[in-house]
Amino acid sequence: MPVQTNIHHPSQTSTAAKLTAQQLAVVNHSLAHHAKVTAVAGAGKTTTLIERVIYLLEQGVAAHRIAVLMFNKSAQEEFSQRLQQALANKGLVSPPVMTFHGFGMRLCQRLQQRGLLPKFELKTDEFSLVRLLRDARQILLRDGGEMPVGEEREWLEDFLLYVDQVKAAVLPPEEVFEDAGWAKDKRFFIGLYQACEQRRQQLGWAYFADLLKAPQLLLAQGDAGEQDYIRTIAPEFDHLLIDEFQDINPCQYELLKALYGQCSYWMIVGDVQQCIYEWRGAAPEIMDQQFVADFAHPASYSLPHSFRFGHQIGMMATSLLHEQAPRQQVLGFGQTTEIGFAQSDRPGKALLMELKRWLDQGGKVSDCAVLARLYSDMVPVQLALMHRRVPYQLHGDSPLLENRQIRLLMAYLAVMAGGLQHPECFYQREDIDYLITVPNAIGDQHARQALIKKARVAPHLLPELLEQAAGELDGWKAKKLLERADWLRTLAIYDKSPGQGLVSTIEKLGIYRYFEHTANKDIQIQERIATCDAFIAYVQGVGETAGEVLEQLKNLQQQQDPEHGIHLMTIHKAKGLEFDCVMLAGLQEGRFPYYEKDLSAIDRQAQAQLAAERRLFYVAITRAKQRLAFLTAAGKREQSQLEQGQLPVTAADNKCLSRFVFESQPKVVEKILAVQSDTGAVTVKSSRVAPLANYLSASGLEIDVAFQANDPGKSGLLKPGDRVRHDQYGQGIVVRQEQSGKRMIFVDFESEGLKRFNPKHTKLVPLSRRGSA
Repeated sequence: MPVQTNIHHPSQTSTAAKLTAQQLAVVNHSLAHHAKVTAVAGAGKTTTLIERVIYLLEQGVAAHRIAVLMFNKSAQEEFSQRLQQALANKGLVSPPVMTFHGFGMRLCQRLQQRGLLPKFELKTDEFSLVRLLRDARQILLRDGGEMPVGEEREWLEDFLLYVDQVKAAVLPPEEVFEDAGWAKDKRFFIGLYQACEQRRQQLGWAYFADLLKAPQLLLAQGDAGEQDYIRTIAPEFDHLLIDEFQDINPCQYELLKALYGQCSYWMIVGDVQQCIYEWRGAAPEIMDQQFVADFAHPASYSLPHSFRFGHQIGMMATSLLHEQAPRQQVLGFGQTTEIGFAQSDRPGKALLMELKRWLDQGGKVSDCAVLARLYSDMVPVQLALMHRRVPYQLHGDSPLLENRQIRLLMAYLAVMAGGLQHPECFYQREDIDYLITVPNAIGDQHARQALIKKARVAPHLLPELLEQAAGELDGWKAKKLLERADWLRTLAIYDKSPGQGLVSTIEKLGIYRYFEHTANKDIQIQERIATCDAFIAYVQGVGETAGEVLEQLKNLQQQQDPEHGIHLMTIHKAKGLEFDCVMLAGLQEGRFPYYEKDLSAIDRQAQAQLAAERRLFYVAITRAKQRLAFLTAAGKREQSQLEQGQLPVTAADNKCLSRFVFESQPKVVEKILAVQSDTGAVTVKSSRVAPLANYLSASGLEIDVAFQANDPGKSGLLKPGDRVRHDQYGQGIVVRQEQSGKRMIFVDFESEGLKRFNPKHTKLVPLSRRGSA
């Protein structure tokens, strides 16, 4: 381990003097011991880390022996700038602040200089990646490997995700494939990945992930002597400060551990409940469990106070996380945060009403953000803003009119408006392709491309071209082409009712069935269908002709404003950001949390996915500072459940509002905090008594609250999700209990699987009920 320097008390800078006791404990942590810091959203961890760096420098630790590692460039640049400002008047030199990829590049260059890694050209453009992939396909086919018959775009996105997963892991590609649960028809991913790697190395190329993967593999495959030699080549650091550690992946962790596990002191900072990138390789269990085991019981610190939002969101977040982190508290010590619900079932109208309320109170459009779990939930939001000419900033996604499903529907709108005779009706000339490819009318790729080329030149001949193509085919394929030709001739009758024309087109041509056959995952199918449905609803609501709708869309496309518009983004893109006003769209059960079928009561993988979705909701609500609005109206029954602090027993009991809204107990929190300014008492019912009571105690709020726990049920019938114990089979989870006949109970046991019991002859001891505190 590094030599311990003399320790003295740090100078009390103006910033350090304002730190909380918990933050000061982190800053003054021993120079000779590892530390794990759990920091909730908005806990001021950047300020704390900066003061920790200053403390290390003032203790005599050389700047070049300290490394600050971060996960993205924007965070690294912001931290560097703030650190430089803090050091400006102290005469101290800043240590290196790097992204993981920046560290990887520095390490690779040193390894290349010693001949341990070959020279490479770093590629950052998408074109080179597509070229590499197509070269790999040829290698795989040449060597007798299997490839799908369908088009590349049908599986490309999933394959690139698989590549990210392999590069993030320390397991062979085959094991990564199995662990990630990929479908059997994607098994060609394994061979294609290996062919891509072979071709990449032949070309001497590298991508960002290779900057860490290459040295990690070099260390893992070397013997003890080679590993020691590599450590002498790596940059020498006595102290590692790693931010957002919950997002670390096994490749990054094993590389750092191999290089610095025995020669440096680590301080890791993060929040496991903010890990939302597991799908691409992040492993929150490293921070939650592995780090503690690998580094011999490091000191543990908690920064539970958030200065971003008030007690409203603090209590909601604590209640929400009780489901999977019962000991974690998120104490809201910022300004008061209002909580609101939509007043309309229509997302676009709900947004505009909420936005008007915000502006009437003096808020700015640019201080407001709309967040959604799925992109399709942004479609009605964008259309509503475009229609009212409200400027917006779309982050991380293509503009609305570049979406493939919307362009498909616009192509058929153009046909309704006479586009086959007047091609200028099409948004772009290439949109004519959709009339042939969705659904795909011709299987042979060369014949399809030839037909597309002719149709672009002479759109008015497209029905005849389809009929000619049908003459070269037999059976149902020819019949489908003839039906397509007839339908294109018919569509003009829908010019004055374009919404109905789109609905009829989808039904006539089987477009949704086509989505089901060509999408790789159910979520992709639902996204495409939801996008189409949202666009059709807009067209029907406008009530204009097909040509007028198209003209309006063309004119409204310029509404994006990168400086002053309202922010639109998925929740994943909002990580690390904050806004005065946050609106959450798409809060329907089954969409957020997203699932094909709710199996979370009986399936461990489904439980893990639900926990990941809950973490995403936690990240979403903790972006808000002054106001948080749910853009989904609660029905009468749901409103009553919210006011009574009830939780839905099963998803079937909650067909509209997301279970996460119920778990956060917004109406109960509102009732509790409403008496904060007076000395009155309040009685509330809640299914989350323990976390709410603990919050009041930890926060120091002096509110006289009498809690009444909701009765989980007195019917005697066990419910799906209830955990029970059997003398012979141990612990299990109830799948269901019949409500007639012998009322047989079905229980899924951890070791014995599914068992069926007659309750009159079997003793099942309830351990916990779903929905109880």
